[in-house]
Amino acid sequence: MNFLKPMCVMFIGTLFLGCVSQQAHDRTIDALEMTSRHSAQEVERLQQLVEQEQIEISQLKKQKHGFEEIVSTHEMKVSELQEEKQAFEETLRTKGAIVAQLQEANKELEAIADVQEQIKTQQLEALKIELDALYAQVDGLGHMSVVGPVSMGIPFGREPVDFDDFTKAFQDVRSSLASQMRDFSELRAQNGQLEKEISQLEVRLQHVERLKQELAHVRAAREVQETKLARVKHEVQAVSKEIDRMTQALEEKFGKSLVVTQHHDRLVLTMLGHVLFESGDAQLTPLGLDIMKYVGEVLAALPDKNIQVEGHTDDNPIYGRLQQQYPTNWELSTSRATTVLRYLIEQTGMNPKDFAAIGYADTRPAVANDSDEGRAQNRRVEIVLYPERVTQDNDVVATLTR
Repeated sequence: MNFLKPMCVMFIGTLFLGCVSQQAHDRTIDALEMTSRHSAQEVERLQQLVEQEQIEISQLKKQKHGFEEIVSTHEMKVSELQEEKQAFEETLRTKGAIVAQLQEANKELEAIADVQEQIKTQQLEALKIELDALYAQVDGLGHMSVVGPVSMGIPFGREPVDFDDFTKAFQDVRSSLASQMRDFSELRAQNGQLEKEISQLEVRLQHVERLKQELAHVRAAREVQETKLARVKHEVQAVSKEIDRMTQALEEKFGKSLVVTQHHDRLVLTMLGHVLFESGDAQLTPLGLDIMKYVGEVLAALPDKNIQVEGHTDDNPIYGRLQQQYPTNWELSTSRATTVLRYLIEQTGMNPKDFAAIGYADTRPAVANDSDEGRAQNRRVEIVLYPERVTQDNDVVATLTR
């Protein structure tokens, strides 16, 4: 009896431990299955993203083709406008010569008018003198006692002046002057019309210059679109290859401890918090150090990168003595992100300007915080790789006015 009692106790203890181990084993299998389903969902989502990128590439190609057609049309229009501009310039030069001739003719007419005005003044003075002499002769005839023939010619220099010829000449001068003034008015009207046409030509030339500038903007926009298309193609290919390579390498070395996903133009490396840190701690565990060393070697080999380390927690508040060091989840998530950032910089020698660290606390959960498994997935550190940031102009593509 004394021998059977210890044996029964040992049997019952062994049976109890077997049940506990079986339960732990079942939970582990469930966690692995959940992680596998998550990975399959991520792979499917990555394939959808790649298909979206391919659709965007197809749209960019259509836009490029449309830009090429627009540019071709506008180049033809600009060529026609240049020919029209040359014709306008030739017409402008011809009309400029005509204007110069008209201006010279105007000057000559003004000179002739001045001369004729002087002649008219002189003739009027002479007429006045002759009339005064005529009155003097008439007065002298009244005192003559002998009636004899009277000459109606009045001495003017050496030749007598014929009043009939003088009046006719004066009328001719006035008629000629009036005719020349009409010609002068017509020339002024023609000059005004030429100035109007010259103004219209200048407006058309300004329009041609503006079309040239808009065409230059269109060409520049097309070059930007082509550059963007090439960059998107390169990034899609590089990201796809990098996802495959990093996923395969990390799964081979660390299993499901680190997951690589793609979000548009970003690569995201997600590491669960319990793998990198002890509960409530911000110091890397031995396994975390091993993972970060390998991750640092991979990141250091990537060109043109901008890296942001993000710390995340679940929604459980900090309590107990831990509050003295981390009053809230904000301090804890930020401290963990900073720890990872410092390790990467100090161990790999990468440029600190390529890095940024930020803590999100529990504001960006990956899944709902309604179970222990969900909270475990939300306690994580993510390393987000952005492509090289390029400053782009905000110029609006100009549209040629028809």
